[in-house]
Amino acid sequence: MSHRLFIILLFFMFRLSWSQHCEYKTRIIEDELQGRYEFIDSAAYEKHKKIAEKFIDFTPANEQKIITTYPKTFKLNDSCYTFNKKFTYSTTNYRRILKACNINGSVPKESLGYQFKGIYFNHVLIEVSGYEHWGYLSVDLENEETLYTLGKPLSSKGKTAISYSNYYSEEEITITDLKINKQYTIGIEDLVTAESYVIKDVYYLKLTSNMRPNCYKKIKYLKLQLTDQ
Repeated sequence: MSHRLFIILLFFMFRLSWSQHCEYKTRIIEDELQGRYEFIDSAAYEKHKKIAEKFIDFTPANEQKIITTYPKTFKLNDSCYTFNKKFTYSTTNYRRILKACNINGSVPKESLGYQFKGIYFNHVLIEVSGYEHWGYLSVDLENEETLYTLGKPLSSKGKTAISYSNYYSEEEITITDLKINKQYTIGIEDLVTAESYVIKDVYYLKLTSNMRPNCYKKIKYLKLQLTDQ
């Protein structure tokens, strides 16, 4: 084998190894609802951005105000508020317990604190944090159904909400149907969301690849929506 051919083969082996190492894998984490996502180009992202709807933030309300107004929903027991989350897996209905707990020696270290943030679209928003655990609970004031998201929910009209945050190098992106309290969640390795907007419950996200020092920094644009509304 000539020296030149060896160099060419070495170059292509390096390119192949680099491309495999620098791929950004996507997976479905939760599929209570059917959803669809696709990567789009920057021109499509910027075009739709001009007509984006405005996200409406929660109305601030502290813990005392909320539990006084809704005493049947929020009951503190052993330093914890306990909520139910219904979900369906393989046509079988299940319930999951979600908790917001005070810093207290009687509760596990996984539940170290919470803060009532306020109310958005008939849901109470509670930020929770703990040992290798954090996120937000959204408690429906009509039926007490509770949702968990890693990031803070953002909504423009109260029908659906988007949330995103990074958990150990994986960006977790969730669309929630606020009317039926079900979710569709995907995870993307080594990308973080820089910004997002919404048009008629279709979400557009700008993501940057700043997690891997040996890879070229990339900007990716994602279009995400529910398909079974």
